[in-house]
Amino acid sequence: MNPKTTAVLFAIAAALAAFVYFCESELEQARVEAKAAEKRLFPDVVQSEIASISLHLSDAPEIRLERRDGRWRIVAPIDFAADTFAADGVASAITQLRSESVIDDPRPPDVYGFGAERAEVRFTVGELEKALRFGNQTPVGSNSYASVDGDDRVYTVASYQLTPLKKRLEDLRDKRILDFDQAAVGRVAVSWPGTRFVVERSDAGWQMVEPVQAPADGDTVNALLSSLSFLRASAFVDDPGSAEEMGFVPPQFAVEIEMSREGAGSDPVIVRFAVGGVAETGTQRFVRGAVESLYLISEQSFDDFPRRMVEYRDRRLAEFATGDARRVELGFLTDAGEAVALSVTREGDGWASSADPVQPEKLEALVEALSDLRADDIIAEEFGPAELQAMGLDPAKAVLLVYGDGDPAERLAEIHLGVAFGGGVTARVPDRETIFLLDAALADLLPTDLEDYRERFVAQPELATDEEDAIVDVGNDES
Repeated sequence: MNPKTTAVLFAIAAALAAFVYFCESELEQARVEAKAAEKRLFPDVVQSEIASISLHLSDAPEIRLERRDGRWRIVAPIDFAADTFAADGVASAITQLRSESVIDDPRPPDVYGFGAERAEVRFTVGELEKALRFGNQTPVGSNSYASVDGDDRVYTVASYQLTPLKKRLEDLRDKRILDFDQAAVGRVAVSWPGTRFVVERSDAGWQMVEPVQAPADGDTVNALLSSLSFLRASAFVDDPGSAEEMGFVPPQFAVEIEMSREGAGSDPVIVRFAVGGVAETGTQRFVRGAVESLYLISEQSFDDFPRRMVEYRDRRLAEFATGDARRVELGFLTDAGEAVALSVTREGDGWASSADPVQPEKLEALVEALSDLRADDIIAEEFGPAELQAMGLDPAKAVLLVYGDGDPAERLAEIHLGVAFGGGVTARVPDRETIFLLDAALADLLPTDLEDYRERFVAQPELATDEEDAIVDVGNDES
């Protein structure tokens, strides 16, 4: 036979085999699904069509959920927003219930645990109401007995399938304390005893507008909003005492979030959040959100909220990519009033100095520190000439400049360093009047004066070892 013909026939046979295998697999999958559907207790119920659910466990009050405008809400025994995922989980569990076996001629209901104290789930689909009862576990196997309204038979159902239906009220309540669109927030007011400030979103980012006009730290503001949007209650207090008893006079931490509505002239939406006193547990705090009920959150969650106003201020003095730095210029003012200028240039993987050789790892650490330099604190919004001089900033004791590529080279950073103050070092940048404080750990990476630079950054000559000294001594004796 012609080899080409053989190859063609082989290809056709392989294709037919693959087709048959695919069809058989599809048919087998369809048979499995059809068999599973036959075992479903409510084969005609679609999850999205369930309009209400009532859960009645033997040792708890009845809970009723209703779907309103596509969202679940608890309507009994309290009126409260429902946890969407938990409520959908109940609805899904109802539609997926499957029998493991069927008892066509059952004994009296009490034998299976269907007495007066039975657990029951009732739900509505359109105008129809359906009900499921589940009782005792079977003597053998991990199954439980179940029955359906209008059906005299008793079913056994895998017990794990009933677990999602055994929800308590606290399991179904929406634990979100605030519900808002973070991208729509335009104004945030934050306060705690003795402190209050306001930030607003602008085209340039977050700006502090009260009590001072200054750039805000966008990372901190966004992190606060994110934390609030994801904050979940650990418990609920439905019958709280007075505001004074709950520790809300004054709040220990409060946030007012203002969001703009679409359309000119529309009133903004205001969302409020407040943290009160410590609960009896000693590890939780009372929280007030958008509803009358109070929430409880952990003490750790409360501690995570920044409560220094300076943390919401923009304290960035420099920001650039470390690899972009090609030259560092350093200027120092000696105690005698002499100005000394030095220049260090990146050459390959190292650094070359215009004066004494430098330790490359120290220069690299310096550039790394400057690339994202943030102050720990703010000393003042501005100082007069005498105060600046006292702080070592007019003239500056040290000036650090970083340049990139280009002709002329792009200036990536300029930092002025002053005297030691409050456990750190004073600092400022040319385009801002604000006086910053660098913490001591960060200051250790930067040369604060000429002596400090020579001691820590200049490469020291290697000292002769004891063995080398001995050789030199012997040579001298022979001569």
